[in-house]
Amino acid sequence: MRYRFFILFLAAGFADVQTRCCSADPSDSLARGQRQLFFDDLGIERRDNLKRVVHQPTKHPQNPVLRREHPWEGFRIQVYGTMIYDPHAQLFKSWYMNIPKTAAEKITVDGEGRPGHATLLCYATSKDGIQWDKPVLNIVDFEGSTENNMISRDMYNPEGFSVLYEPQDPDPSRRYKAFYWDHGYGPTIKFEGQEIYGSGPKDGMYVAFSPDGIHWTPYEGNPVMKLDSDTGQVVLFDDQLGKYVAFGRFGAGGRKVARSESDDFIHWSTSQLVLEPDERDGEKTQFYGITVNYYGGMYIGVLWMFWIDEGRVGTIDFQLCHSRDGKTWVRDSDRTVFLPTGPPVSWDASDMRGASRSVILDDRILFYYAGSPARHGLGGEKRIGMDIGLATLRRDGWVSLDAGNREGTLITKSFVYPAGSLYLNADASRGRITATIEDARGDPIRGFEGSLPMTADSLRMKPRFDKSSDALAGRTVRLALQLKDASVYSFWVE
Repeated sequence: MRYRFFILFLAAGFADVQTRCCSADPSDSLARGQRQLFFDDLGIERRDNLKRVVHQPTKHPQNPVLRREHPWEGFRIQVYGTMIYDPHAQLFKSWYMNIPKTAAEKITVDGEGRPGHATLLCYATSKDGIQWDKPVLNIVDFEGSTENNMISRDMYNPEGFSVLYEPQDPDPSRRYKAFYWDHGYGPTIKFEGQEIYGSGPKDGMYVAFSPDGIHWTPYEGNPVMKLDSDTGQVVLFDDQLGKYVAFGRFGAGGRKVARSESDDFIHWSTSQLVLEPDERDGEKTQFYGITVNYYGGMYIGVLWMFWIDEGRVGTIDFQLCHSRDGKTWVRDSDRTVFLPTGPPVSWDASDMRGASRSVILDDRILFYYAGSPARHGLGGEKRIGMDIGLATLRRDGWVSLDAGNREGTLITKSFVYPAGSLYLNADASRGRITATIEDARGDPIRGFEGSLPMTADSLRMKPRFDKSSDALAGRTVRLALQLKDASVYSFWVE
């Protein structure tokens, strides 16, 4: 499925710089039923006494929700992979990386000796996104048995397995698509008479296809890029561009973010560096990876911030960024921590990595991430592994505009009102919100001078006017909101 998400207002205020690639007129996105979020002031004519707030997800009390429990998961599981919700099957599906042992140990996969820290691939499903089932797939022979949930038989050492599900693809064998880094090992080392290093595929970015998400066929022309990307990858479809877009380290020149695009998922453009640390981050800071969601023509990124404190050792947490075109990225001007590490000795105390994308549901956003109590660079030495946890936001809950006891005002730029009713995602449980619809000159339209006060916390708050919104269709209008002790996350027409 080509995911339909929400369009964002992106400009100065939340941002360090303003992107210039897109119009401030929200008419087109509203006509397509897309939600308007408040990442910045690009679609706003005036804003008084409103504070922009970046919200942190809430970590699930049962974390980690996906734990190591089998020998092939012995050292580490992490989401250098993908979590999705399949509405047709009514299942959450996960492709996650498993590392059986440390580099000093040895394993056997399909009768072939490999180093213990080889990255393999597992599959799991869930009805609620919290309790996960690991089905026995009988595909990969691990240490003499196929009774496991691994699916990487034709992938030697995959990392960052980013899956895109497109059930409408006319070729049933390509309805699941994956983009990942695969590579062998070197130099050659003998283990029980076998060469376990120096074997494996050519280093590069690979793609694979599957009819069911379980049985995968790598493209015979792999690698599609002769570049490496030792991190999680992201692949998605940009429906405005009409192309597949990938993000990773490939060609970035280190721990930074690069971008490539493709018409057919096989032929990819020359990679382009699009994000790197700046002076405010400090010379020891690196971008270990990125999680990217595509929201109706916009990109929301969660940067994996690697804070190095000595040598190559440090901690990893997350920050927000965003882009209109996937090339020019804008970061939160306050550099707010989006998801902090846990308290000392907790399962996610020091090292965190995000999934390829978040899961967007009707009422919430699910952000899956791997965590470890050991600082990055020490986990292998201390044999402290990783598990996978969950943090949640309300739908549209990345950023809000908040008013305190002093009334705040928001007036949008003019837009052509589409057919339908106006809705807000807002919390006015401590105060109130009123809405007015104005004409292009800023005069209230008769019958829409002011809604009844809204005093609830609702994901679908519908302002009540004297007239039906049917009278507004096709008119050029502005939306004015008055808030007191309240927060607004988004608005839309449907």
